[in-house]
Amino acid sequence: MSQSNDNLKGAQRPPKAYRFFTWQLIRVALTAEYKKSFVGLLWLLILPLISVVIWTLLNGAGVINPGPIGVPYPAYVLLSTSIWGFFADIYSTTSQVLTNHSRILLTAHFPLRTLITERIVVHLIRFSIPLILNLLVLVYFGVDFGWKAWYFPFAIVPLMLLGAGLGLLVSLFRVLILDVAQLADQSIKLLMYLSPVVYSPRLEAGWLADVIYYNPLTYLLGYPRDLLTLNRWFEPTNFAIVTVGTLLFFAWSVRVFQRHTRKAMERLINN
Repeated sequence: MSQSNDNLKGAQRPPKAYRFFTWQLIRVALTAEYKKSFVGLLWLLILPLISVVIWTLLNGAGVINPGPIGVPYPAYVLLSTSIWGFFADIYSTTSQVLTNHSRILLTAHFPLRTLITERIVVHLIRFSIPLILNLLVLVYFGVDFGWKAWYFPFAIVPLMLLGAGLGLLVSLFRVLILDVAQLADQSIKLLMYLSPVVYSPRLEAGWLADVIYYNPLTYLLGYPRDLLTLNRWFEPTNFAIVTVGTLLFFAWSVRVFQRHTRKAMERLINN
């Protein structure tokens, strides 16, 4: 109990006092994840390419009809799956922040926002590698980037905050009620097929079209994607509404995470 209290009291110190500690966490995370792999960070390039090959073969065989997309399908699906991975990966890493850092949480005194910052920075660095591949592929397929493409880095921020907010909430359940966390993990995987990742957001497919329209991820995915591929604003009003809701949700999830982490840490101590 005293260890968890001391840890939370560390949040009262100035943020600059933990800047070096934060960068050390970032360095360890970047090196530890791939140091046992032969190809290392190349996995960030290999996995998207494998995904593109699979979906392109399915499209060529007539199994998938993506609808109107405006660009060659391989380029479309590579960018879409990369943006989806941007969301799914930040969810995955933040949802395991308490279990993966349980030892340091119980022994060191630092504010919880340090872990949140570390997860987000590492995620942005990891995403920059497949993003470069995406840009090269789009150029290869003749996609002309307009001035709106410069807004892409800002347009994906709401998607990242949504994934991080969901992950922070699930990280508590992963310690307190594991079944809920596992259900959330599977739901995120299913959600990919209910979002316009491998097909157009204007796909006409009965009930699926209605799901796509009311799915907030449709706008958080489609808006940045269209900035790069079609140089246009995709559903700007709906994107703005979803973005505001996402910002409020992220702020609320951080507050819930900070409020209930003590209880989760007590469970870690008892286990």
